[in-house]
Amino acid sequence: MRLAQKVALVTSSGPGPCRETAKLFARQGARVVVCGRNAEQGRMTVEQIRQAGGQANFFLTDISLAADVKATVDETIATYGRLDILFNHAGHTHAQDSSVVELSEAVWDRVIEVNLKGTFLCCQYALPFLRQSGSGLVINLVVSEPGQDKRSQSAIAISRGGVLAMTREIANEFAQRNVRANLIWLSPAGADAEFMPGLEQPRSLLARQVMYLPEALAASPNRFEQAAQAALYLANERSETTGAVVIVGRSNGGG
Repeated sequence: MRLAQKVALVTSSGPGPCRETAKLFARQGARVVVCGRNAEQGRMTVEQIRQAGGQANFFLTDISLAADVKATVDETIATYGRLDILFNHAGHTHAQDSSVVELSEAVWDRVIEVNLKGTFLCCQYALPFLRQSGSGLVINLVVSEPGQDKRSQSAIAISRGGVLAMTREIANEFAQRNVRANLIWLSPAGADAEFMPGLEQPRSLLARQVMYLPEALAASPNRFEQAAQAALYLANERSETTGAVVIVGRSNGGG
């Protein structure tokens, strides 16, 4: 098993890439902590893992609250004694998200509070323990849903860019401290890389490296399962990849 003896904290627990990642990590031997605001979905994820013979716990957490995040990380350490992998997905959207000119302060605040601040808090409280593990890993996930980019959604778009920049900063800051940080960009099925112009240009300011999920790992037609495979790919202990963006969901499955 590729993740035997590892402990992974997965934020968000509902159906989708986080549940698939939690289940795959558990199948590969990791002990998994799932956290989120939806207790029913979180317990369902844990039950599915346990029924398959894995180890998992759920903690009710609002990642936009520092006290909640700290308590969840502390509970993880109290339960399992270590933390090796942080898998972050803060993908809050708002029906009233709109153009920069029309966007209300309340909508801006809520989207940024969850997506950017929430990701920051999870990283902030997890990083000291990831350093202690000797081979810590932060994986931040950004999801672009079908049709989401066809209308102005400034808050979600800016929050994605912030998470990307945060990933790069953590990769730089912790490069010599036994922690890697990478980002998975889950694009709509059949999409190419045009959602982020310039990202593939040499010496990008936002990412050290841009890659596509290897075709051998993209066999599933389910893009959520592909995202989980990308997370497992990045969790390879022998990998030195850090500061990278892995694009998942491309029409040709990567390459």
